[in-house]
Amino acid sequence: MLKNKAAMTPEQQALAANFTRALAESGVAPKAIAEARDITEQAVSNWKRTGKIAREHLPTIAQLTGWSVERLLGTVREDPPPEFAGMAKIARRVPVVGTAKMGDNGYFEDFSWVPGAGDGHIEIQTQDPNAYCLRVRGMSMHPAIRDGWYVLIEPNGQPREGEYVLLKLRNGKKMVKELLFRRPGSIQVMSVNGEERFTVELEDLEDMQPVGAVVSPSKWSPD
Repeated sequence: MLKNKAAMTPEQQALAANFTRALAESGVAPKAIAEARDITEQAVSNWKRTGKIAREHLPTIAQLTGWSVERLLGTVREDPPPEFAGMAKIARRVPVVGTAKMGDNGYFEDFSWVPGAGDGHIEIQTQDPNAYCLRVRGMSMHPAIRDGWYVLIEPNGQPREGEYVLLKLRNGKKMVKELLFRRPGSIQVMSVNGEERFTVELEDLEDMQPVGAVVSPSKWSPD
């Protein structure tokens, strides 16, 4: 084991340490990440020792643990947004307000909204008092987000590059994508399943809200 650690690069050492800490703080088991990425539990457990985590897995780890990709990589300090200054990240009963039926390329073919919730809740840690959850139906975002799982949306949060976001376009389309990077007048995004990347012009974008977590069905509770 000491030999393996010595062979690790500084980046891998940092990633291994941060990944181990993220699991411990969030209570997320390697099995949950393995199921989300459709890989073996042993492969995920090995990441704690080797730090050899492919980039494509980082957004899923970020959503499940609540750590940003940047924090996992150790490239930024994780300061809360100014609007959350002094507000603790606490466990909240976050309402499930609707169902997103996923079509090709992550678009919502049908989006049902339950005013005032009424479709149960997820108890999860978040700083955003306006957070809400959506139940995802369909397999177009597999393996990152499976049919029947939930996504936590934090409308007051700051979208971060390398993480998932909910996009609402002015033409009425809604989708979940990975935010790659920002450009003057546009953003570059990629399908959650990694199959396609494209540009969204800011003039066509009505709203962009960060996905704070991907939550398994077992975390759902009735009201």
